[in-house]
Amino acid sequence: MNNNHLHRKQTLLWLAVLLLAVTGFTVALYSAHSHYQNYTDPLYSSFCAISQAINCDTVAQSPWSVIFAIPVAWWGVLFHVFLLLILLTEDRRNLAAWQGFFFVMLIASAVTLGLAAIAVTQIKSLCLVCLVTYAITFALTYTCWIGRRRCKEAVEKSTEGFSATFSKKDMLRNYNVAAGVFCVSLLLLYGLMPRYWLLAPAQADISGLPQGVTADGHPWIGAEKPQLTITQFSDYQCFQCSKMYFLLRQFLIAHPDTLRFVHRHYPMDHKVNSVIVPDAFHEGSGDLAKVAILAAIRNKFWSTNELLYSMMRSGGKVKEISLKELAEKTGLDNNELSAALSHLAIAEMLRRDIWDGMKLGITGTPAFEINGKVYQGHIPAEILKQIAELPKK
Repeated sequence: MNNNHLHRKQTLLWLAVLLLAVTGFTVALYSAHSHYQNYTDPLYSSFCAISQAINCDTVAQSPWSVIFAIPVAWWGVLFHVFLLLILLTEDRRNLAAWQGFFFVMLIASAVTLGLAAIAVTQIKSLCLVCLVTYAITFALTYTCWIGRRRCKEAVEKSTEGFSATFSKKDMLRNYNVAAGVFCVSLLLLYGLMPRYWLLAPAQADISGLPQGVTADGHPWIGAEKPQLTITQFSDYQCFQCSKMYFLLRQFLIAHPDTLRFVHRHYPMDHKVNSVIVPDAFHEGSGDLAKVAILAAIRNKFWSTNELLYSMMRSGGKVKEISLKELAEKTGLDNNELSAALSHLAIAEMLRRDIWDGMKLGITGTPAFEINGKVYQGHIPAEILKQIAELPKK
């Protein structure tokens, strides 16, 4: 009876580990899907894009979401496949098997702590799906530790069916098969997966569209007498901002006589927007906004706007961009660019944009003002339908 009880408890532990591994695999697959959608669907917004601090999309859109040209989510998928293979081939009543499970999970826990540290210190945003994955990893580690301890106790009591000995040949074969599947899958992903996170937006020429500035000095493009005006409050380091801009650009090309797009600056940079962003975040976005304001003064806003979005979208970092490079690509004067970063009038224009955004209750980017209403994060489907139904050229 006692032996049956021990066998039953060990089987339940093994089933718990198996269930956690399957759950981890499923969550990792969802994370991989979400990562793909973030880069390919302009309208996609995950369920956990809640705030600046808790935002799966921010994590997915960061450079840290891809390691060695493979999305982190796919590393998670392959790890759980590896874990499931060794779980299904090893003997759950063998102490060496549980020691192997526990060792693998200790390594996984160390990697998890490293990823969590990156999210907190580098990305400065947490992903709920990632947090679930972390919890599963630590739960697996703890459960494997319990299984190892109970198996050891059963062996010490000479319980029938439990063993501390193992076939080194069989164990190596099982781990080699699992590792082989992992490595082959990794190579296939590396070789066959399109680098969708590096894809540039479709090329489109908007230089021929009417352009101007509003009565209060903000650059606009599109219809001179619009039926619908969309004002976007944006940050050049915000990936979602660039996605929405390039989507709206396509609408502008299709409806140049009825749709107008207005740009407002709202950098989530604590140096210029400390009320909304008290801690370091999107450092340098304020400087990019000042460059764009100078470009607007010199009638080069929309080409500069697209350049800044594209540079940030391709993984560029503000501190790595030289003013000389910007001057060459935008046609702006290098000395003027340098002066713009500390020019009081330009700083005041940026401050007015931020202040207007704060008065509208904007706490993150992108944000859109349409027909007197503010929409944060995305444009509702009914508004997009309204845009699509506007008369075309």
